[in-house]
Amino acid sequence: MSHPFFTITGNTFDLRIIPVLVAFLYGGIRSGLGVSAFIVAYSYYINGYDFIWTVTSAALLVPFYLAFIALSNWKHLTPKVMFPSLLAFISALATFCITMLYRIGSFISVDSTFLLYGILFCIVHMLIMWLITYIIVRIRENSAMRQEVHRSEKLNVLSELAASVAHEIRNPMTVARGFMQILSQSTVTEEKKQIYTSMVIEEIDRAQNIISDYLSFAKPQAEKLEELDVSGLSDKLNNLINPYAAMRGVEIIIHMEPSLVIKANNEKMIQCLVNLTKNGIEAMPSGGLLQISGFKRNAKIILQIKDTGTGMTPEQVNRLGTPFYSTKNKGTGLGLMVSYRIIKTFGGFIDVTSEPDEGTCFTISLPTA
Repeated sequence: MSHPFFTITGNTFDLRIIPVLVAFLYGGIRSGLGVSAFIVAYSYYINGYDFIWTVTSAALLVPFYLAFIALSNWKHLTPKVMFPSLLAFISALATFCITMLYRIGSFISVDSTFLLYGILFCIVHMLIMWLITYIIVRIRENSAMRQEVHRSEKLNVLSELAASVAHEIRNPMTVARGFMQILSQSTVTEEKKQIYTSMVIEEIDRAQNIISDYLSFAKPQAEKLEELDVSGLSDKLNNLINPYAAMRGVEIIIHMEPSLVIKANNEKMIQCLVNLTKNGIEAMPSGGLLQISGFKRNAKIILQIKDTGTGMTPEQVNRLGTPFYSTKNKGTGLGLMVSYRIIKTFGGFIDVTSEPDEGTCFTISLPTA
């Protein structure tokens, strides 16, 4: 309205119809009426004479738009781009006809230039409305497609994970069932009964651990994040893993700088560190050294868990953190996958460096609190 694209004596041609149409068609009746009221008010502000003409046009076109929206079902028809474009063309043509009648009634000449501008006025409205509608339709289609792809990916991951969990649980359950059948026989000695009972309990515990890891992966988000000094967790971590390490002949050395404060959850952080250190211990079947260190680098808190175990190939390193991939014979990979996701929840990441027969180093990088 401030910068019309055609101006001739007594009339200006601008695109004020376009925002009104877009508001009515895609924003609803309230949005359309609001935009119409704003255009009328702005018309009064910039040109008092044009205000009467704007009110007249609005009084004629707005009921037409409302009737079109109420009576048509254009959003569910194809092609969706055609109907708004035709509506813009009809609105521009009606505005031009009213303008021409006004000029004839006011004894203002209607020459070929005015007619040419009128035709261009209608065509420009139709083309611009077509372009805007096309963009809106494409944006909505792309948005719907992204949501559908995201939903499909979630369902695929869920189905694969559920199938893997079912497969992993079936193994210990099958073993436990077999031992229970043996125990039901009267010929089994008491010594073997104790051995078989111990094996049944071990397999049931294994199934329970798989379920616990799955639940931790399904909902790893910490419910309460608080300032946590990682260096203060070293004693608790040492108490948790030292008996397991001593049983496997692994020596643990922990060196933490003071005041390594992060924004995290205490229980989830301990769970992550226990998972990673346990993996390091199990990677040294003949014993070895496990080094746990923590230090501050720039604005990051760095935690390193380094073992002298069997190490991994680059292909094995790249597969870490994927569902049910493990380098251990009875491993499920869920513990490491949970650890990856916990660290990501805290805004950090895990980097792994490893060489076959030279050990592995897990490097956790977390933002300072």
